[in-house]
Amino acid sequence: METERQITLLGGISIAISMVIGSGLFGLPGLVIQATGPFNALAGWLAIIMIMPSMIYIFSYLGQRYPATGGIALYATRGFGAWSKGGILLLTSGTLLIGMPAFFMVGGSYLASLFHLDVAVWASPLALLLAIFTTTINVIGVRQLGWVNSFAVTFIMGIIVFVVVRTISEIRHLHKVLCATPIRQLSFSKIWLAASIVFWAFQGWENLTFGFGEIQDPAGNIPKTFWISFVVVAISYLLFAVSVSVSALSGLHVFGLNGLVAFLPSGAFGSLTLVVMVLILVANANSWVFGASRAFLAAAKGGMLPRLLARETGKQVPIASLLCALAAYCCIIGAFYLFKIDPKYAFLITTQGFIILYGGAILRFVRETNRLKDRFTALLALVGWIFLVQGFRLLILYPVIWFALGTFLSLRRDPSATGTTEAIAGD
Repeated sequence: METERQITLLGGISIAISMVIGSGLFGLPGLVIQATGPFNALAGWLAIIMIMPSMIYIFSYLGQRYPATGGIALYATRGFGAWSKGGILLLTSGTLLIGMPAFFMVGGSYLASLFHLDVAVWASPLALLLAIFTTTINVIGVRQLGWVNSFAVTFIMGIIVFVVVRTISEIRHLHKVLCATPIRQLSFSKIWLAASIVFWAFQGWENLTFGFGEIQDPAGNIPKTFWISFVVVAISYLLFAVSVSVSALSGLHVFGLNGLVAFLPSGAFGSLTLVVMVLILVANANSWVFGASRAFLAAAKGGMLPRLLARETGKQVPIASLLCALAAYCCIIGAFYLFKIDPKYAFLITTQGFIILYGGAILRFVRETNRLKDRFTALLALVGWIFLVQGFRLLILYPVIWFALGTFLSLRRDPSATGTTEAIAGD
């Protein structure tokens, strides 16, 4: 039976914004300033805002062409060919394996701030507790906290407005500051690093396609949903990035995964705001754990991960995937803590996995279109993709190994799954 189309244009825009503006806004601004400095951080945000429109166009096109579950993984598989399906499954799993600990480390940093603990000491232990807690509530069958999407977007937009208003006087002098800044403070490598970290904050539109079967007037509303939500998100992020960078230049300590704490006022209002931020992080982490466990489940059912991970309870809870993933998350968080690894690497490794998937989507778009404006859009997307991928160097081996291993296992199980991009399961 065909899915009833219940999502209006306004509803689609709200969903799109909630998928993109989220917990990344809490953890990334301070982290990227700490890693690259205020000017390079701001240039990195600008670079991603310039890169994303071509990808938005491609996602809008492919979303209408393939309105099915699978999102970016489906596009990449169709771009590379049916032979790549196993590689994509394992690449997605490997990306989430690092991405989830990155998310938990953001939550742990804010939990440490909430309880007035030393973040350097307690962020990782509290990240472990967050991983255990959210996995536990998924095991007992609490999938998602339904109230979080609309409330989180409203609250986070309120945080953006608060920070911008708080720094409005400094923003007025930004032009003078930029003109007085020696050009040598800007570095191509640092701008790339900033862009690659904040790219995390712009992920989400590629997954909007999951609900395309329920959108009213898809031909008209799907493109509008993408573009209106992009304009709102881009303006919000840009204003926020300017405010945080200006605050760092004025001497405010906005560094680290919990950098936004510096903006909160003292007293009951600041404490209450921090409590709400932590609740949103916990709710979002719960949803992420749910989604990641299903990715591992799909890879196990596809033969890319051990069959043990495909076991489900009578309530269809993938308990084996949840528990094994938790053990892996704890090991990774512990490794970052014990070996004093900079958290930025967790975000970079996660980013590069998605960038490879974006490359597959671009390839599929090129194969299906031949109009001049589509070729130009594909060229812009490719330039942005090359800019992002070129700086990873040896780090790129992480997603490449997952992809190669998954492809090898897939072809060994089914040698006939070669070149064709059609008849890909799960469309």
